[in-house]
Order: sequence, then structure tokens, then C-alpha cells
Amino acid sequence: MPVVSTKDAYEQARAQYDSGQYRAAYRTTSQLYNRNPHFPPIVALHVSVLLRLQKPDEGTRIARRALRHITHKPHRVAVLNTLSEGLTQTGNLDDAIELMRDEIIRQPNEPSLISGLGHVLLLGDQKDEAIKLVEEAKERGMMTLSIASVFGRAVLRSDRLEEGIELIEGLVKELESPDVPYANKAFNALGHLYDRAKRYDEAIVAFTKANNAVPAIYSEGRIAAQVKCLKEAWTADRFEGVERPDPGVPRPVFILGMPRSGTTLTEQILDAHPKGFGAGELGLISELFREVAPNPENPYKTGPDEYDPKQIAQLAKIYRRETIAMADNPSVEIIVDKAPMNFWYMGMIALAFPDAKIIHCKREARDNCLSCFFQALNPGHSYSFDLKNCGLFYRHYHEVTEHYTQVLRDPRVGVPVFDNQYEDTVADQEAKTRALLDFVDLEFDEACMNFHQSGRVALTLSNDQVRQPIYKSSTKRYERYAGHINPLLEGLGDLICETAND
Repeated sequence: MPVVSTKDAYEQARAQYDSGQYRAAYRTTSQLYNRNPHFPPIVALHVSVLLRLQKPDEGTRIARRALRHITHKPHRVAVLNTLSEGLTQTGNLDDAIELMRDEIIRQPNEPSLISGLGHVLLLGDQKDEAIKLVEEAKERGMMTLSIASVFGRAVLRSDRLEEGIELIEGLVKELESPDVPYANKAFNALGHLYDRAKRYDEAIVAFTKANNAVPAIYSEGRIAAQVKCLKEAWTADRFEGVERPDPGVPRPVFILGMPRSGTTLTEQILDAHPKGFGAGELGLISELFREVAPNPENPYKTGPDEYDPKQIAQLAKIYRRETIAMADNPSVEIIVDKAPMNFWYMGMIALAFPDAKIIHCKREARDNCLSCFFQALNPGHSYSFDLKNCGLFYRHYHEVTEHYTQVLRDPRVGVPVFDNQYEDTVADQEAKTRALLDFVDLEFDEACMNFHQSGRVALTLSNDQVRQPIYKSSTKRYERYAGHINPLLEGLGDLICETAND
């Protein structure tokens, strides 16, 4: 067997990480790190993989140890950013902030440190501190797109909207091309500022420029073929007589649906309960699914009756072991996995976890798609950078979840699915919260009504929103953009009327 060079192995691990294959990347980076424990790019990538696998304690320990021996300034920044993310993930925001401030003393003219610290301050809801940081940088003649984006996000809910708009407008006007580094963040921040200022025509232009700066290619044909295979393979008939693992504790609860459909809000409500634990967006199911699939190139083609029951039992064992370790609390009765795209794996969830409960977060199609278009989702959500593609993908998502819900509710499968409509939660928070808790077999607790006061950091784009009480300004948002969403309407087609009445 040929020996793979360090460079090739690193590139392989990077490709695995970028594609979301974190367990595979971990196997590669572990070998690389064991051979090169002091090479900063390998350390940074290995720590990033550990963080994606919800192993922040190990990741931060490795990053701290490496940082003590790194003197090359760009390498320090790379490892420092992963260490800061690890500390944030474990809730140690103060440590992350102190760490970044100390490094800024060493490298006062490094813009990425300023924007990195600003990001952490915003996660900690320290908007005034973030604004002060940007103002100090501006006085020193340090102003970049990334730093300006921090300011834009910090003043979004203040009376300094116009100031944020003017700052970013001045920088983006100087751009020769919108695909320069951080242009997408700057235009995205500008779009949200325009939206908040009710300058909707300018907002849609800014969001479009932000998305055009991201290289993402959406394959409608591939997604359509994937849906076709899935619907043919995963049927209630093919569950009949299939051996499934025994139930376990704590009970797994899966929150899924389109991104921006209220999944983070729902997780925060359940996590606020003394007997609930929100594990975040794990990605474990998708990876384990591909690992046990007879055909990893097209895992959707294999039905539930074609899997080895022993492999499925092992998959369930691994998943429960890793999620229980994350909770680390004997009083926890449910562990919540909030990975929206797990809707693709509802059949596998039912196969491996007959005791699972699935919460399907739903939102009016036009609002949901616009929210995806307005957010800086990662390139893995390639549909989200084009309005028509958003609509096309939403149709596929709707088709998949309608199919799976019918299959799972069949007595031969028997895995309950709770339809959690975002607009209903906004209209009557307490009634929806009580219904949600009843579904997962937890008694009502007042803390769930005050989830925004928990102090928990949501490491998603919804972080700022879930720090606020539930508000109604995001419903029927599409009406403000009525003159700009024809491509979206074309993609959604006749689905608009159907989902509007859900």
C-alpha cells in the first residue's frame, strides 16, 4: 500500500472536513496530529474537527498546548481562532474574550483578531463592547470589511442603523469585485441593516451581492434523483418484520426541517427544561448513515430491510454513547439533536431508534426561503444562494418530509412526528410549548417560557434572535419583498398555497 504524503493527507482531511465528513476527517487528522503535533495548520484542522464532533474539551486542550510554542504570527491566529471557538462552545466566553484581547496586545495591527474578538463579544451579547472595539480600530485607521460587518451586526437593534449603513457602504463602494474575501459578510450585514431600516429594495440588492460572492453550485438533478431513490426504498412495507435495536436512555429527540424554520428556537425551549439537554447540530446521524450504507455513493437507495441489524445496533450504540457523554448529567431524560438536514434521514432514525421522537419544524414557504437567502449559510446549503433554487429545494424538502411522516406514523414503524409550526409558536407561545413538552413526555416548566434568559449561547446564525423573547416581525416578511421574489415563486410553484394553509 503506497504511503500517503503529509501534504496529500492534509488535503484529504481538509476535503473531508469541508464536506461535513467529520468522523472520517477525525481519523485522518488524528494520524496527522500524532506525527506532526507541532505543525500549526494540522493542529488547527484537527481541533476544528474535534469541535465539529462536539469534543471541545479535548480540542481546547490541544490548542492551548500548541499555542505556547507557536511564534509565527499568522499561525498563532489560525490556532487561536480554533481555541476561541472551542472555549465559546463550552460556554467559556469570558476566557475566549480574554484570550483574544491578550493576543491583540501582541498583534495590535492584525484585523482578523479584531473581527474575531468582535464575533465572540456578539455571541456573548456584549454589543456595546463590540461597538467600542470597532470604534477604537477605526480611530487607528484599521477598518476592513470583516470589522465593519461586526459593527453592522452590533448596531442592528439600535438607533445607529444609519451609521452602520454608511460605514459598510463606504467600504463596499471601493470593491472592484464582490468576490473578495469577506465581501459576502459585509454585503450580508448591509442587507440586514437595510431590512431593519425598511429600505427593502436596497436590502434585496445587498443580499443578492452577498450570495453572488459565494462559490456554490446547486444540482437540481442530483437532488431530484436522491428524492426518487429515497421514496422508493424507504416505505412502511419494508419496515415490516425488520429487527430494530432496543430502546435506551436518555430518549433521543430529533429536531429537523428546513434551516431557518425555528429549529434553534425549539431546541432552546427544550434545553431550558431541567430534564432536557440541547446537544446542538451534531451531524452524527448523517455520518453514521453513510458509514453503514451498503452503497455510500447513494445511501438513499438502500431500504430498511437491506441493512445488517448488528450494524444498526452498533450505530445506535455509538450515537447514544456520544450524546450521553455530551450531556454529562444524570437527571437528563431527553437529548435533543438539532440538525435541520436530518430530515433526509428520518427513515434511518426510525430504524435505529424506535424510541425516538421527531419534531418537524415548519414555516411558511416564502418566509422560510427568504430567511435562508438572507442568511450567510455555509456553501453546503448551495440552494440558499439563489431565490429560484431556494424554492426548488424547498419543494424537495416538502416532498421528503411528507413521505417520511406518512411512513413513520404507520403502525408498522411507530415513530411519532410532531409538526411544530413556527407561526403557531409566535401566535401562542405557551400553548405550543405545553404541546411540545407533552409530546416529549416532560412536564411543563416555566423556564421553557423564558428560554431567552438561560444565558446559553446558540452557536448558529439564530444566536441573536434566541436571546430575545418571541416576536412576530419575521412572519409574512415576504410581503415586504413582493416585487423581488418572482424567481422564488417560480421555484415554489403550486406549493405556496399548500404550505400557506398548513
